[in-house]
Amino acid sequence: MQNQIIIPDNEAHWLELKTKDVTSTEISALYGLNPYMTEFELWHRKKENITVDFLMHERVEWGMYLEDSIAKKLAVDNKWQIRNMDEYIRIPELRLAASFDFSIEGENLGLLEVKNVDSLIYRDKWIIDGDNVEAPPHIEFQCYCQMLVSNRKFAYIGALIGGNRAVLIRREADQEIFDSMIAKVKAFWKSIDENIPPEPDFSKDAKTISKLYGYSEPGKIYSAEGDLEILTLATRYKELGEAVKACDIERDGIKSQLLIKVGDSEKVIGDGFSISAGMIGPARIEYDRQGYRTFRINWKREKK
Repeated sequence: MQNQIIIPDNEAHWLELKTKDVTSTEISALYGLNPYMTEFELWHRKKENITVDFLMHERVEWGMYLEDSIAKKLAVDNKWQIRNMDEYIRIPELRLAASFDFSIEGENLGLLEVKNVDSLIYRDKWIIDGDNVEAPPHIEFQCYCQMLVSNRKFAYIGALIGGNRAVLIRREADQEIFDSMIAKVKAFWKSIDENIPPEPDFSKDAKTISKLYGYSEPGKIYSAEGDLEILTLATRYKELGEAVKACDIERDGIKSQLLIKVGDSEKVIGDGFSISAGMIGPARIEYDRQGYRTFRINWKREKK
């Protein structure tokens, strides 16, 4: 299989390229191992070209700024020559692609994928067995997918843990893993070509489903009379709403008791917990509200 190397013109071009392929950061969703999306969401992203807004938070932003510094230190420690790898490489036949952090240059070309990892996340999400360390599955899949599309024989996952400790994981090209990914990707695109979506996880895929069904036809009525499934779901929705309301009432009461206890204190320090109760100053916020679909179930009052 021949690969295709593209240098994106800018970020918008890169994002456009990604819509046509399953990428190295997405492939773990085909195994149910991606913490950020399900296969159902990925399927509709590719099929319906649904765009998902990425919310930049502070840890991710710091990671991006620190990435070059982490890579340079790893290169010095391991006597590597590295370069920023701007290529977007894809296998057109599979519609499988990857973006990269750094290329390890030399007689044998390799890859370096850099991660800035919080110490608690490292402790809880990474597999640590003495000197043997495994990254979370979605990162491991990302690394192997990068090797597959780039034809590189080895790659390193270089992680800075808690800002002061480096962990380096070497991975070798593995044909068995590559064959598994190729089969998964082929089956995925076949399901799109045949318009057979995967089953949703109704809890995890709630936002995706809301986006897919975000429009209602004015005046259109769906008759659910005699539909036991809809009646059962609507009844359960009502029950859960009442439970949430009861919890909110109790929670507000507890908050009131706490406020009386702590008075005008800005912060409370307790046994294993703290409470922040500071002030947020007034602000005038102006924005254009986008249209959205309402959802409310109205129940008929029983006749007495």
